[in-house]
Amino acid sequence: MAWETLKQALLDDIAGIVAKRADADHGEDLSRLSDTFFSRFSAEDMRERSPDNLYGLLYGLLRFMQSWPGDAPKVRLLNPQISSHGWESTSTIVAILCRDMPFCTASVRGEINQRNLGIHCLASCNLRVERDEAGELLRLLEPGEENPRASAESLLYFEITRHSDLSELDELRESLEQILEEVAMVVNDFGAMRERLEEARQSITDAA
Repeated sequence: MAWETLKQALLDDIAGIVAKRADADHGEDLSRLSDTFFSRFSAEDMRERSPDNLYGLLYGLLRFMQSWPGDAPKVRLLNPQISSHGWESTSTIVAILCRDMPFCTASVRGEINQRNLGIHCLASCNLRVERDEAGELLRLLEPGEENPRASAESLLYFEITRHSDLSELDELRESLEQILEEVAMVVNDFGAMRERLEEARQSITDAA
């Protein structure tokens, strides 16, 4: 209960910072992203984090989402610093934007675990957004909002054991991109596979 109280206090503080600092073009999107993303953050994982640092994290994720044509997963690894990113962390951050589809979080977590990289925190959320034809973010949609141009996307966030030399993780980034593309292929083929299984089942039933 104490952790939940702390989390709510932090979320209230973040909302206040968004209201004060965010410009008109980003305020609503930051508020919606905060509501959705931080709802997936465990209360205990938010301890010892300042509202200013969490706001910087949030703003960085929105910037990460800004441009995405949607043809392939977008993976970024970084060691955030106040001077460069507006927030900081003692971990290396893995941020991923991909289609909203099953198994994406579990697949990424499995690959990181297989490489014996410690996961200190993870959060993922599903978002519906509107983009222009070039893939530029126009706005995040409210839950339940109908929009024929809506894009269903997943935002994945991992804090892993810090690597001062990010080039050492180039292979990880490439593997994550490949794994998520393979997951997308399986999801795309699932409907056809189910139809074939149903046809086979029906043939066995008819022959019995």
